[in-house]
Amino acid sequence: MNEIDLVRELLAQPRATEQTTAAALARVQRDIARGGRPRRPRARRLRLGGLGLAAVGAAAAATVAVPVVMSGAGTPGRHGSSPPPPEARTVLLAAAWQAERQHDTMGAYWHGTDVSRIYYRLHAPTGDYTVAWERRFEGWTPSSPTGRSCSRQQDLGTRPAGAADAAAWRRAGSPSELAIPVGHDGPGDFRSMTLKVAASPPRTTCQKLPADGTIFSLGENVTMKDLRALPADPDRLKRLLVKRFGKAGRDTEPLTRVRTGDSWMFSVARDILLGMPVTPQVRAAAFRMVADLPSVRTIGSVRDAEGRRGTAVAIDERTSGGLLEHRLIIDQASGRALAYEKLVLKPAGDNAGRAPGSLINSVASLTSGWTDTAPR
Repeated sequence: MNEIDLVRELLAQPRATEQTTAAALARVQRDIARGGRPRRPRARRLRLGGLGLAAVGAAAAATVAVPVVMSGAGTPGRHGSSPPPPEARTVLLAAAWQAERQHDTMGAYWHGTDVSRIYYRLHAPTGDYTVAWERRFEGWTPSSPTGRSCSRQQDLGTRPAGAADAAAWRRAGSPSELAIPVGHDGPGDFRSMTLKVAASPPRTTCQKLPADGTIFSLGENVTMKDLRALPADPDRLKRLLVKRFGKAGRDTEPLTRVRTGDSWMFSVARDILLGMPVTPQVRAAAFRMVADLPSVRTIGSVRDAEGRRGTAVAIDERTSGGLLEHRLIIDQASGRALAYEKLVLKPAGDNAGRAPGSLINSVASLTSGWTDTAPR
């Protein structure tokens, strides 16, 4: 029995609501993170009448029968093995419940900062190694259709992905410039680009919005008004997204060419969750939309590329490059999506040289929210 089942049993109802499950789960996980050992349940049944959510969470956390831990935390359970992480649906519904309670007052700009990484496997006579090309992007999107949008971009450099990669890079002579293969024009005719190990200075640019006021692409170009008017019901939101992407060309499809498939819908929801200026209610609907995907699964507790702890849910996709895993890392306490990661589980094709389970690319969202301060 996992912690969700325990919480539901203690709440004496066959299927706990989003609110009670989220509150109880958060309290249980806080107790575990602090190293506490929840007490055994009392013999009498809990009386829930008149209790608020905080009291329900406290009662559940105080009466869990056995210690439970998140998968991946490295802490053994009572019998030396970690119990499975909570089911993906529970994780996502808990995040939705937290997300829709976030404060949301529009300002002059929607401000967001993220760091993207692309991982390349390089060949050298002294040994192969993996490098990560890191870029930082900061954007200011005006709430007014007559405003100016600004962006600040910086190439943070290309560096070995891990300690073993750093040792292999040094054996290769610690090159300051790296030739990155990006494709081929024919047999034996490879194209490459050159990336520097050192970072470049940031560059800030500003420009007026297009005449139609469009700011993002969501199957079709959309305005701030369009985004703020998205439906907060997950079923209506899904139908609208399918309709919009149905009008778009194939080049705009995020993942698979099979529209409305689980991996496709996962990618669309990911884009909404990671940085679009939608309302908290729409963000919650996107979480619920992902929760309804049959093939979504839980990874458990992980750290993203920035070292932040979160709970990961994932979906798999079969491609010419092998079996891929698309992972969304969530901070359940705030209902915020921290990062997206793409890994290769079974390498093939262009990914044949990668190790199973290695990263292909990632995007970490550092900040997102409204501000009245324009960039200098």
